[in-house]
Amino acid sequence: MPDFLNRRRLARLLDRSAERLRDLQAPESGWISGMRHALGMSAEQVARRKGVSRNAVYQAERSEKDGAVSLKQMERLAAAMGGKFVYAIVPDEPIEVLKYKQALRNATKLSMSEPDFAAKSADEQQDWIDDFAAEQLHDMRPDFWED
Repeated sequence: MPDFLNRRRLARLLDRSAERLRDLQAPESGWISGMRHALGMSAEQVARRKGVSRNAVYQAERSEKDGAVSLKQMERLAAAMGGKFVYAIVPDEPIEVLKYKQALRNATKLSMSEPDFAAKSADEQQDWIDDFAAEQLHDMRPDFWED
């Protein structure tokens, strides 16, 4: 599959995921503790199902709050409580918007070194930036995301 088709397929997948997860809020106590309490399970019961100590469950809950819990640990604890751990990076805006904004930044930056750019009218300057941004989006050169 050509690279641009794969990028487009991935962009659609991420955009759909972002839409579904837009209102997702983590429980204040964290996912592990929240799930455990919602189920009415004690840390000891989760620990037995996972094959670890009760203190290991409490430590995982603290680690999650600190952002230090491992993905594997989250996966195992979720399974021990009858759930599934889902990990995702969700874009703040649609992928095409993120790419377009970067293309505009690139075009604007390059315009500063373009001879006679300042002498152009405002409309001509905007046309130049828009054209260069479109070219950037089409070509997706390796340095596209460089600052």
